Amino acid sequence: MKNVCIIGVVSLLLPLLIASGCKMNPESQRAVTKKVQVPGMAESLKARDMAIAAAIQVSFASDVELAQNKLEIEVKRCHVILRGKVPTDELKKRAEQYAKDTENVIDVVNEIEVDPSLKERRFSLDE
Repeated sequence: MKNVCIIGVVSLLLPLLIASGCKMNPESQRAVTKKVQVPGMAESLKARDMAIAAAIQVSFASDVELAQNKLEIEVKRCHVILRGKVPTDELKKRAEQYAKDTENVIDVVNEIEVDPSLKERRFSLDE
């Protein structure tokens, strides 16, 4: 209960101090940051990011065409970065849409490259 009160007070006073022009030195900033940290928060955020990545991976695996590609999914605080190569622009867009449709995703950066040479020896639903 004491930690909750400290966090509440700090979270209310810090913006007031900043808005009023009160300058905090680096040492006092570190002290405030240490008091505001919530036990288990880092682990909780990491678990959420891992769940997002797993959900996106399941979406990719359920798509016959996307499952044939090695795509990397990186998630940091609900922000997703997609990397890898696909044979068509349509697959690149589809991968991005799967990621955007995943619960808790804030935004998606699609760094997937389109490599038409990958089209050979691939199973496609269009064929």
